[in-house]
Amino acid sequence: MSNLQKELYRAAVLTFEELGLFLPSPELDDTQRQAAAEGTVIVPFGGPFSGHLVVTVCGDVLGGLAANMLGEDEVTEPEQRSDALGEIGNVICGNILPRIAGTRELFNLRPPRVMLGGTPGTGTDTGHPAVTAQVGLDTGRADLALFLDGDAAARLEENPR
Repeated sequence: MSNLQKELYRAAVLTFEELGLFLPSPELDDTQRQAAAEGTVIVPFGGPFSGHLVVTVCGDVLGGLAANMLGEDEVTEPEQRSDALGEIGNVICGNILPRIAGTRELFNLRPPRVMLGGTPGTGTDTGHPAVTAQVGLDTGRADLALFLDGDAAARLEENPR
């Protein structure tokens, strides 16, 4: 596992534990692996390097995530689920960038774009993510992909923080 992948995984686990009140798992079971996409958030960012983070939650995760974040028993409103997913994306992105670039660097997170249901998207027509990670969440999972512009991924792997 590369340094970037470790940091992405750690940022996601920390966020799902503290904000979503989940107990993430590194290993996925068959139910988690086969879970269908429930929603995707794309968080673009700029700073010393630019890119975007894509987080797709799969399985029956989004309702529990929104309920835990709001302190409710159940959340069925699509707008609240969308807001919860957007916030998870923002927080994971805000956690990963200082981990990989250093705490002195400043980044500008742009508003998240949330899509509920359907097939996960990458938010880009070209290129491949610099790093991906998966986190097991109850009966589902979160798929994460960090896209970095230019040679940022290679520079960050050569000079880890």
